[in-house]
Amino acid sequence: MNIVSDTSANAYEKIERAAHVLRASKQNKEVFQIVYSGSRFKTLEDIKNKIGKFNTNTYKAAKRLYGEDIIDKKTIKGVIYYGKITFYATNRDKILKLSKNAKKLAAYPTKRKLRILNTKFSTVLNFPSKPKVKQIYVNEIDSFNLISKNNPSKNYKLKRVSERTINKGFCRILNQGDKKDWGGERNDIFTNNIYFGGKRKSAVFALKGKATQGDLTPGKMGKNGDQIQRLFEGTSDLHFIGYHSEINERTIDLMQSLALAKSIREDRKIYFCLIDGRDLSRLVDAYPKEFGF
Repeated sequence: MNIVSDTSANAYEKIERAAHVLRASKQNKEVFQIVYSGSRFKTLEDIKNKIGKFNTNTYKAAKRLYGEDIIDKKTIKGVIYYGKITFYATNRDKILKLSKNAKKLAAYPTKRKLRILNTKFSTVLNFPSKPKVKQIYVNEIDSFNLISKNNPSKNYKLKRVSERTINKGFCRILNQGDKKDWGGERNDIFTNNIYFGGKRKSAVFALKGKATQGDLTPGKMGKNGDQIQRLFEGTSDLHFIGYHSEINERTIDLMQSLALAKSIREDRKIYFCLIDGRDLSRLVDAYPKEFGF
């Protein structure tokens, strides 16, 4: 897994999140300290040899840190290796210090907080805007009104479907031309021709086809793992992720946090929608011609 941290935009959020994860359990902190010392990659056996009371919670801690994109992971000839990510290696000591001090962690400045400093005092102010964020579901979209509330009646084996096919299907439903992919783009589809709640809205889509397999984690979103962040950079009202299989909980959490930040920043309601393999199958079932079936 190759992850490049978006240090310029999300550095403080990443540090804060990592500190919270380490505070969640003793095992999380132990694994983090071992991985971020010495050589870049370590096997589970290496980690086991450095922990006195190694148990199943230690395995879970390694998986949790990987799931949070705090450590890297690779498999060579059936052997699992956990390794460092440059951003967290650089900020290792800061993260460990924050994880030990609840007050300092609560006061740590992020995009959601504003720190005011002078020679006499230091305080933290929360932004006054009340976030207006809502997760919506594919059957709530007026433009997808042919979709059934029931499970799909056919098995389309969507894991074999390309991103281009999925892209064309959505564009045909929305009556607009599709665009070719290029590195660094904000989204796979941008449209002003989607209807939700009886009103015309603007929307952006990030799509993943057969080239991506397994649970969809943030690290699989874009070459630099920042495709979800880029999805929220524009002025759109609705934000979609479409994938042929399961969408990892961390992806959903990141969508929600970015929606909250955008709502506070722009002082308006922001919507996000996850279209996983089941919902995508329901769409294909409702619009077979548009998706080429």
